[in-house]
Amino acid sequence: MNHTLRTKEKIFQAALSEFNVKGYTGTSIREIATAAEMNVSTISYYFKGKHGLLKFAFISFFEPYIHILEDCLLKYERDSATICLKNAIIQLMDYQYRHFELARFVWREVSIDSQIVRETMTTYFRKERYLFQTIIDKGIKNGEFNKVPIGIIMTQLKGIMTMPFLNSIYTSEVWNIYYQERFYLKKYKEQIIHWIDFYLSNKKVEAV
Repeated sequence: MNHTLRTKEKIFQAALSEFNVKGYTGTSIREIATAAEMNVSTISYYFKGKHGLLKFAFISFFEPYIHILEDCLLKYERDSATICLKNAIIQLMDYQYRHFELARFVWREVSIDSQIVRETMTTYFRKERYLFQTIIDKGIKNGEFNKVPIGIIMTQLKGIMTMPFLNSIYTSEVWNIYYQERFYLKKYKEQIIHWIDFYLSNKKVEAV
């Protein structure tokens, strides 16, 4: 990693840490500079301010996220829709686990109405909707999935997928469940698979 990439990564990680503790609006650019052990002008040079850091966080998270969905759709296009969906969910959960702090911050921020969130919805969320809908429509067409209102089933599924990251304080403080630990993530993924089999699948199909 060259000097420029190291500097950007150090700034971004410092910002992410501050954002997760104080929230995006509650964090000043000076606090980020202090945490990164750099001056404000350096942050402005690389990210053009705090808004640039937020945009960078969204891009850093959603580009690989969408790529995982696209790759699963391509890789498992000849397999059953159930296998495709389950593999996509497992890989997305693993991706979020590997980038836990980033996932936690991004899902929290996209719950707040703002211009950048609306831009994100126009780009990444529309792609996500298309990819998930393609998988589920295939499953309904070939008889694997029950005919369900796709909007409702997807909001339920998305809620399940984001809960451990969006509400990590709740799960750890109230239930003593720490999804940062692979054991709990493994159990959680198993429950998502059971949810798909119970609520969505029309019949039992091959395991992942």
